[in-house]
Amino acid sequence: MMKLNQQRLIDTFLELVQIDSESFHEKKIHGFLVSRLKELGCRVYVDKAGSAYNTDAPGNIIAFLPGTAKSKPVVLCSHMDTVVPGKGVKPVVKKDCITSDGTTILGADDKAGLAIILEVLRTLKEQTQVPYPPVEAVFTLTEETGMQGAKNLDYKKIKGREGLILDNEEVTELLVQGPAVNTIEVWIKGLASHAGVCPEKGISALEVAAYALSQMKLGRVDKETVANFGVVQGGKVTNVVMDEVYLKGEARSLSDAKLAKQTAHMKACFEKAVKHFTKKIDGKVHKPQVKFVPFKRYPAVNVPRNNEMVKDILSAAKKLGVRVRAAASGGGCDANVLSGFGFTLPNLGVGCRNCHTLKEKLILKEFFQAFEITLAAVLAYRK
Repeated sequence: MMKLNQQRLIDTFLELVQIDSESFHEKKIHGFLVSRLKELGCRVYVDKAGSAYNTDAPGNIIAFLPGTAKSKPVVLCSHMDTVVPGKGVKPVVKKDCITSDGTTILGADDKAGLAIILEVLRTLKEQTQVPYPPVEAVFTLTEETGMQGAKNLDYKKIKGREGLILDNEEVTELLVQGPAVNTIEVWIKGLASHAGVCPEKGISALEVAAYALSQMKLGRVDKETVANFGVVQGGKVTNVVMDEVYLKGEARSLSDAKLAKQTAHMKACFEKAVKHFTKKIDGKVHKPQVKFVPFKRYPAVNVPRNNEMVKDILSAAKKLGVRVRAAASGGGCDANVLSGFGFTLPNLGVGCRNCHTLKEKLILKEFFQAFEITLAAVLAYRK
């Protein structure tokens, strides 16, 4: 088995986290990665995703490392951006972990993934004894703000369709399921009237919304499905029956059928509220108007647990003495978007904790284990 150069992996990570790369500002990390990948002998292609939305980097990076074994390429994926505050990261190396100095995030999400992929490529290039398949490294833009990079990725430039995403926390967890998500916007139009003089001549859009929500299954709907409304906007003064309300929420489910059912249920609750608040005012029938607009933010991830890549990862972990379990997530990542384009990419943890906070840290033991599992899975891949 190839030996892990622990210090080199740490050094690469430290170099990466000190390059500012908050979402929409990934130009510096982009340039660094392109240069490093070329040094490793990769053919590097940059797509035009950066022109599709407001970011300063040109595009996603797709790097191809030729293999020494006959096989389709195996795909390794991580994202380039970090959340805020991610400028001027000062990493602190401790005995068993790496943290920031407490004034910023660390950026292990997802620079630990980037570092592992770079070190895997470097390790493969350095050895000549063990055959390995071609590897395609895919580094995406702006994952943290809605996976804009993945949504605009030039998929035709990627030959492989199976592999691994490194963008989870605990190395003991391999995510093979993730929910599909519908974002839901609702506009309600009632009827204004003077709340002090003639409230009965108005229809409160807020009451319509409240009634609909009271009829609705929200929170934990079942083991696979959740729903929530998190934005409510409306009203200007207290003496007018509120005639307009805007709501924004979402529904998530590991099952596409359950997601469709939950979304339909939410719509039906608003329709029921319209009927409930329809009434005659001065001899004329008035009813509230509701515009209910759902849209698919991203599809579900459902990697079969008997998939060869999953089995290779679990087998590699077992041989290394690491207990890794296949699991489901309630959140989304690039794997969701890529799955909609036919990619099969389970998501392995890299050893980070408290991501998106000033207390973020990278546990070195798990970081090293994630590298070793990834390398072993790549070496085992043949298609």
